[in-house]
Amino acid sequence: MRKRAPKARFLRHNEGYSSDATSKMRRRKVQDRRDIHGPAPKPALGLDVNWTLRSLMAAGLLSVCVVASAMSATVNASRAEEERKREAAIAEEAELVADLANYLAAETAATRQAMDDGPRLKPAMAMGDLIAAEDPTEGLASFDFTDLTVAKLDAEERKCLAQAIYYEARSEPRIGQLAVADVVLNRVKSPVYPNSICGVVFQGSERRTGCQFSFTCDGSMQARLNKRKWKEAQDLSGAVLAGVRAPVSRNATHYHASYVSPHWANTLTPTATIGTHKFYKFPSRRTVAAAPAAM
Repeated sequence: MRKRAPKARFLRHNEGYSSDATSKMRRRKVQDRRDIHGPAPKPALGLDVNWTLRSLMAAGLLSVCVVASAMSATVNASRAEEERKREAAIAEEAELVADLANYLAAETAATRQAMDDGPRLKPAMAMGDLIAAEDPTEGLASFDFTDLTVAKLDAEERKCLAQAIYYEARSEPRIGQLAVADVVLNRVKSPVYPNSICGVVFQGSERRTGCQFSFTCDGSMQARLNKRKWKEAQDLSGAVLAGVRAPVSRNATHYHASYVSPHWANTLTPTATIGTHKFYKFPSRRTVAAAPAAM
């Protein structure tokens, strides 16, 4: 029985050999798999970068949406404010037009009444009776010629204001024409300018480049009048002088067309934009005192 011991040792030796061989075979199979499939993938750096870029783009788009929403709200609010101002201007113009219509109706009625109630023409006297009269001029002694002077001055002032309205704003809406008339009357009240309507309108007209209202020195008055628009300017002038007036220019003493940029505009305070005209006033009394006549 003792002779079987070496065999056992041989078996144990073979078992050890078999274990080593098996390990080598396993390692070889793993290596073969690696050769076939390649190394195990590592985390891709580009993938992290892509996610970062996507996050930044998403945040940027969200910011753009927020800004666009805010801008849209601002634009809507601005449009609503402009619409409100437009409606207020239309309502103001409608009120002025109604006042003008009432004035014209009253003037027409008064004129008709005066014609109905006025003195009638007497029959002409025979030449003999006229010669035989003791003093044909006796009735003139009690007549007040001041009334004729005042009436003449009023007519001239009305004509000058109508000319300013016609030549400066005949294509403007009614409220734009009233604004031009308002500027003329504001200048009459100002110590910087002449104290009469005609003086204000024709100030500097003797010079080709120094006139206050361009139509007085650029030859515009030589053109043919549009009878309908001239009649409208005369009616509006009479209405303004009769008291149908609103401070639509907001105390402005200057204005210019919106398509020009005069040098003096930057020294004054804007008050309104009506039609195609921009209106301004003196910012302070000191500026009024230092204002040149050519402004």
